[in-house]
Amino acid sequence: MKPDEIKEFLKKSLIKNPHRSIFIYGAVGIGKSSVVKQVAAELKFEFRDVRLSLLDATDLRGLPAIDKEKKETIWTRPVFLPPENYDKDVLIFLDEFNTSSKSLQNSALQLTLDRAIGEYKLPDKVRIVCAGNRIQDGAFVTRLSSALNNRFININFDADFDCWKVWGYANNINPMIIGFHNYRKGDLLYNYKEDIDNTSFATPRSWQYVSELMELGLDNGTLLEAIKGAVGEGAGIEFYGFLKIYRDLPKPEDILLKGKDIVPKESNIMYALVSALINCVREHRTKLDRLIQYSMKMQKEFSVVLIKDLLKTDMKEGVMKSTAFDGWIRENKDVIL
Repeated sequence: MKPDEIKEFLKKSLIKNPHRSIFIYGAVGIGKSSVVKQVAAELKFEFRDVRLSLLDATDLRGLPAIDKEKKETIWTRPVFLPPENYDKDVLIFLDEFNTSSKSLQNSALQLTLDRAIGEYKLPDKVRIVCAGNRIQDGAFVTRLSSALNNRFININFDADFDCWKVWGYANNINPMIIGFHNYRKGDLLYNYKEDIDNTSFATPRSWQYVSELMELGLDNGTLLEAIKGAVGEGAGIEFYGFLKIYRDLPKPEDILLKGKDIVPKESNIMYALVSALINCVREHRTKLDRLIQYSMKMQKEFSVVLIKDLLKTDMKEGVMKSTAFDGWIRENKDVIL
């Protein structure tokens, strides 16, 4: 499933079928944890992130203690499991599930199926979602037993470029990164290959690191090495080359605020310019009509990318109300948005 499809599924399942445990499989760094956390926030659920790979079986089961009054052994409750009388909506996220030990996975079996461990019972408003990497992702995972696998609704998380762009605009990913991936049609968003001897590779997570690196004010040589350290040598060098075209970009402010109709012919410059223009109009919160009118002077390929990307941002409502957008629709009625 694509990330937006998984979000829709989780929201409906966690409300209508709250006691059915879900396992999300996906590659390293593609946003599994982020999507689950977003769903919890949007549903206003308390979110408890538990990394099973860091625990022992006793951490999940609890430690034994003596009840002096009853003269019997009791088990202490782990802090991440709410008290039995807890009356708030809670989402417990058991991440890195299949990198944990077999003994811990077996301890989780009763929790996911019977919603209990020993004498402890999960409160009624607690939901469980698990996540882990796939065997082919090089993450040292262990295959779950058939008994445990059958306790879950198993969902495959597929990285999706369009979904990532929605997230990227919402989270202020540097516009040059979005422009670069538009230029490459998203094929370098994730590039792990098992036979490549490299400590770094590109993922949606590591491209976020690159965005952060670009805000540090590093000199060119240091920035290049840091980018390669985040997304790997091949993707890093290619992206750094793309960055060099920034000096050839028309200034977005000249186009939007001064009305200059500068339309470069080079495709890589145009992809970078599209993202820079969107960033500029979002920053100034004005000149939306002007941007749409300017887009109609572009080659259709770039005009479509610009409008589609605008509709993925917080400017969507303004675009839909724009009179210039009505004109764009008439001119591009053969394009399905």
